[in-house]
Amino acid sequence: MTKKSGIERSKNESSNLPIEVSEAISEIGGLKRLSSAMPSDEDIVSQLRFHQALSDETRLRVLWAFNHCDLCPCVLVEFMKISNSRLSYHLAELEAAGLVASYPKKNWKVYSITEKGRDALTSCRIKAKSRQK
Repeated sequence: MTKKSGIERSKNESSNLPIEVSEAISEIGGLKRLSSAMPSDEDIVSQLRFHQALSDETRLRVLWAFNHCDLCPCVLVEFMKISNSRLSYHLAELEAAGLVASYPKKNWKVYSITEKGRDALTSCRIKAKSRQK
C-alpha cells in the first residue's frame, strides 16, 4: 500500500464532499483563499474578549447601569450588592473588552460606557423596562 500525498488526499477527500460545498469552496478561490480571508489571531482574541465580557450576568447589569450614567465603583458596589474585589474583576473585564472606559476625577475613578458598549447593548435589541415611581 502506498501513501497518498497531501495533494492527492485533499483531492480525494474533496470529491466526497457535497457538491454545494465543493462549488462554494471553488467559488471563493479554494481553501487558501478562505484561510487568507480569516481575521488575524489578534482580531479573534479581541472578539473573544468582547463575547466573554458579555456572557456574564453581573457584567451585563453593570454595562446597563453605565448606559444610563457614568458611575464610580463605590456607587456600583452599593447598587449591585457585590464586593469591591468582585466588581473590580468585572470592571477590568469590561474595560479590556473595550465596552467601558475609566477616567480619574479627583480621588475617584469614574467609569463610562463606550460606543462599542452601547452598540453591544442595542444589538441585542433588549429594551430596559422603565420603572414608574
